[in-house]
Amino acid sequence: MPTVTEQRRMSMQSLDETLYFIVNPRAGTAGSMKVWEKAERLLKSSSVPHEVFFTEEKGHAFRLTEEILSRTDRDTRIIAVGGDGTMNEVVNGALPFPHAILGSLAAGSGNDYVRGIQKTTGVGQALRLFQDNQHNAIDVGQYETDGKVGYFMNSLGMGIDAEISADADRSPLKKWFNFVKAGKLIYLILFLNRLFTHKPGSMELIIDGKSRKLEKVWFIVIANQPYFGGGMKISPLAKLHDGRLNVIAVHDIAWLKLLAVFITVLWGGHLNIKNVDSFSGKMIKMKNHGTAKIQSDGEIVGMDEVAAVVLPDKIRVMIKD
Repeated sequence: MPTVTEQRRMSMQSLDETLYFIVNPRAGTAGSMKVWEKAERLLKSSSVPHEVFFTEEKGHAFRLTEEILSRTDRDTRIIAVGGDGTMNEVVNGALPFPHAILGSLAAGSGNDYVRGIQKTTGVGQALRLFQDNQHNAIDVGQYETDGKVGYFMNSLGMGIDAEISADADRSPLKKWFNFVKAGKLIYLILFLNRLFTHKPGSMELIIDGKSRKLEKVWFIVIANQPYFGGGMKISPLAKLHDGRLNVIAVHDIAWLKLLAVFITVLWGGHLNIKNVDSFSGKMIKMKNHGTAKIQSDGEIVGMDEVAAVVLPDKIRVMIKD
């Protein structure tokens, strides 16, 4: 694996043709390296120009993305090899650069970006997409919490969903489920555990200036695309090109009924359950009257209060027709 210095010395020529890969070696409990090794074999066998950079710590994918894009103003294809957290870093690094075109090789536990946005299955199909350079501009969500601004491609949530994300990040079970290629099951197991310990609280939800006070809130998710937690269809009505964000609020229901929500969410049937509310809007605020974590694309970014807006057609991504 190249050192940081060696990575920086890599050629930056032919940026309009070269594919740039940013690999998170720790994603998928190191399963990302197997994904990358397979991808590299295919790239070399087809003599596809490419460069690879390996992350060494959290935030490194963000910095590498900025560094690559700051050296050119020509269309540049950057592919994250990892999970939704790695892709989130690449997105945040790419937002200031209109010449960025992004993609992802699924190598994490959830991979909801690939499932809900890119829509490729397998390494070979993804690489063909990247070489064909089929891309389109899609909406992005921007959030602000405690003075910090960031962006999300999948979802922004507060409540039990954020607790599950935090649990998954540090759970020793995660590596075993990733090893048997069943990473998304960890989210279901952690949900069942949190079901008996999480205490739903009171939240204020403001959508395009209209305020709603919700009691016994299990979670509120602001979504840009349908999927969360490794394939749960949390927001079936979310669309990538409508200039709006979809909001799902689950409140005032007993824990047994919440179990039904998390069963039917696998196919999006939870919207038929009472007190599972769906809204949409351009400007959304959430405020918890207590203590609650906030997640952005599965990463914990703050506590208790957050504002979000949609940025229509903000970034170009490689996307399967």
